[in-house]
Amino acid sequence: IATLPLSSYLYGHFTILWNAERFSEQLCQWTKQYGSIYGLVAGTRPVYIVSDVSFLQEVFITQFSKFQSRHVPLLTHILGQDRLHVFASSGDQWRRHRRILISAFSSVKLQKMSSKIDECVKTFVHLSKNGDINIFPRLKQFTLDVICRCAFDVETEVQGNSSNIWLQKVMEIFVRDFDRTPLAMLNRFLPGFGRFWAFLFHIFRTIGLITTPANLWIIENAKDLVNERLLQYQKHQNDDNCKDVLQLLIKAAAADPEKAQLSLKELLSHVFVIMVSGFDSPSTVLAYCLHTLANRIDLQEKLYKEILINSHSNENTVDDLSKHDLSKYIYLDAFIKEVLRMNPTAVQFVNRQCNQDTEVQGYKIPKGSLVQADVYTIHYDSTLWGPLPTDEFHLERHMTKRHPLALLAFGAGPRQCLGLRFAFGRRNVEFNCVACSSRVIFPS
Repeated sequence: IATLPLSSYLYGHFTILWNAERFSEQLCQWTKQYGSIYGLVAGTRPVYIVSDVSFLQEVFITQFSKFQSRHVPLLTHILGQDRLHVFASSGDQWRRHRRILISAFSSVKLQKMSSKIDECVKTFVHLSKNGDINIFPRLKQFTLDVICRCAFDVETEVQGNSSNIWLQKVMEIFVRDFDRTPLAMLNRFLPGFGRFWAFLFHIFRTIGLITTPANLWIIENAKDLVNERLLQYQKHQNDDNCKDVLQLLIKAAAADPEKAQLSLKELLSHVFVIMVSGFDSPSTVLAYCLHTLANRIDLQEKLYKEILINSHSNENTVDDLSKHDLSKYIYLDAFIKEVLRMNPTAVQFVNRQCNQDTEVQGYKIPKGSLVQADVYTIHYDSTLWGPLPTDEFHLERHMTKRHPLALLAFGAGPRQCLGLRFAFGRRNVEFNCVACSSRVIFPS
């Protein structure tokens, strides 16, 4: 297998990736040079970079039992095995988490959340309608408002308050990458010593050499919210109407200790992962959607007409939109998929860790290796997405059946994003409402 020359004997090739402006573009450059399957070294761990969708289909789906895990970051070791969430857990623990969360994101429960999204959209449109604005910061505030209302039933003033402490801490996670701190980098170099690096972290934090990372701050400060909701649950245990994701998680955690499906520590970690995963990618995708529409007035008109036809009304109010079957919005669905194809987010997390020695299409994959998908190359592959030019925006390409792993915006296989239905349905409703309430143009 082709392998890049080492850039560092300590960290392997990750020094290049850490210094690259964009992770996805760096992988693309290497793929053009070394082919669809090649090797890197992350510290002492072999990493396979793959843009061959047949190879990835075997890893993510066919041989899933041998590729159940993901890379374990330092924060996971710091939290400990008893505080893992669905993204970091593996084996029976992951299956238990997955079973609980799948029920939280059912179509029926998501439909109940649409009215809350409507309220968030109304606030967003009201605050954004006057004059030229920088839309991206507003979208970040908007998505945090949506996730707080839909997942935790907490009404915030975050859309009108950019200094909100929760907004600041969530944004800090993406500004100050904890995985690039010295201890986290050592964890990359020697992943087998993860517990030792976590032990050092706790010592350094106690004596003041390390400040509390935003990730840990959110988990620790979510206790008040969870405790308040636990008290509410104990008063109304016979109420089977789960109005949000948090209530369903609390129901799983508050059962008889011998029958409980979720520990309170795991519950806090899930509050964190839902808040963070529901914040960055959705706001980024919505920003790309609005930017595309500002460039393509013709698409605005096409989508607007589809909304009016399916709402059976000429009224452009957001109140009615969430009540309609989103499967009827063919152009809207294709539009968002094309935005996701051209602008994939969180591509560095589309990977799997090998749990036992195996062979994939003639390549021997040792236990502990990581298989990383080169999402950008796949999304721009003309053999997967032609015959229309892949560097141009054409929503019509999604009217044709494609390879099941040609679009990896949410990953693939059993460990793909559990909030897929929520994220895609939510983006449709959010975008639907915004598109019907306003026209998007660049400042003159």
